[in-house]
Amino acid sequence: MQQTAAQTTKDELAALMAEVQRLRQLVGPSEQSYIDLQLAVLGARDAAIGAEAELGNLRGSYQSLGAEVARARRDQEWLSEQVMTPIRKLRSKSPTLARVVRRLSR
Repeated sequence: MQQTAAQTTKDELAALMAEVQRLRQLVGPSEQSYIDLQLAVLGARDAAIGAEAELGNLRGSYQSLGAEVARARRDQEWLSEQVMTPIRKLRSKSPTLARVVRRLSR
């Protein structure tokens, strides 16, 4: 009876191994491939998290640059209104004064 039980166990084991082999052929990847796929998914997730963090940094830099450009435009308008317009008016009043102003505005 023990020999029959051992034989039955061996037969069941062989049948189970054959079934696993058949399922692997149907499904495709092995356990190692599944582990590799999980590692690839985790790596892709980490890369996506890093990319999102970098995107946040770039958005902050973009907003900072936008604020600096707005300030530079205000400064340029102020310079045009407060400095350049009076200089142009002085140039048109006197040719001699125009030469002095031209030298100063360079």
